[in-house]
Amino acid sequence: MEKRHFLASVVVLVAASLAFAQETAGVRQVKIGSLEVTALQDGEVKLPPSLLQGTRPGEIESTYGSAAPVSTSVNAFLVRDGKHLVLVDTGGGPAYGGNMGHLAERLKQAGIDPAAIEAVLITHLHPDHFGGLVTADGKRAFPRAQLRLSRAEYDYWTNPALETQMPAERKPMLNAVKAALAPYQAEGACRPFAPQEAPFPGVAAITTSGHTPGHTVYVFGSGKNSFWAIGDSVHFGAVQFKHPEAGVMFDSDSSKAVAARLELWNKAAKEGAVVGGAHLAFPGLGHVVAQKQGFEWQPLP
Repeated sequence: MEKRHFLASVVVLVAASLAFAQETAGVRQVKIGSLEVTALQDGEVKLPPSLLQGTRPGEIESTYGSAAPVSTSVNAFLVRDGKHLVLVDTGGGPAYGGNMGHLAERLKQAGIDPAAIEAVLITHLHPDHFGGLVTADGKRAFPRAQLRLSRAEYDYWTNPALETQMPAERKPMLNAVKAALAPYQAEGACRPFAPQEAPFPGVAAITTSGHTPGHTVYVFGSGKNSFWAIGDSVHFGAVQFKHPEAGVMFDSDSSKAVAARLELWNKAAKEGAVVGGAHLAFPGLGHVVAQKQGFEWQPLP
């Protein structure tokens, strides 16, 4: 009898250990100078390489082996600088569907109370970046946080004329933007920032319009001890570092997006910054390194 109980206990402990390993798989914490950066995987989406534009003949096939959709991580980043706690992007949230919407549980695994987050910085208003702003019942997921995003991004998505201009199939996304912003707007917590304005103490904003009209990169710290949250500056890392001229079909302005990416890779490589990509393989943290032709992505060990 005792042996049976012992074996049952072992089974329970092994199962619990496996569950814990699975639960913590989407959380990675690193130190960058005085910064503590936690990568949080909200989930994954499938992106077909055929979305790439401006690639060389045979580039997609030689890189991926086929045109089958690529499993792509969706990452958010929590930054603690000793004084403040700031979140960059929020994943797809409970309404996105599929293997998404895990940010709340990731924060819990990391021991973070959402009420302790002082600011949420949104790189751009695509659903896999803002969906986690609200709970399933439409309330603020971050009850004490300032919501900050670029004025250009905010003005584009909240322009009443956009509703008449946007194709019918994209209007659900516009409605989702409105629903995510509404509880923050109602409490005066949604505060778009102007060009050259610091979105939060100790944080700088780099305008990288092109993917969307107000796409923004957020910079914490400086030089080799800095962390850059780059949002959707890259979707297909296996191609877009070596060939930054390759864009994606859903860039709002492909030429601007390409120019912004090339400039960003040059700056990041020169400064030796640690970069965090929303759609790079989890944890999405590493360095951009200049090569004779193009650039190379070097993930953190």
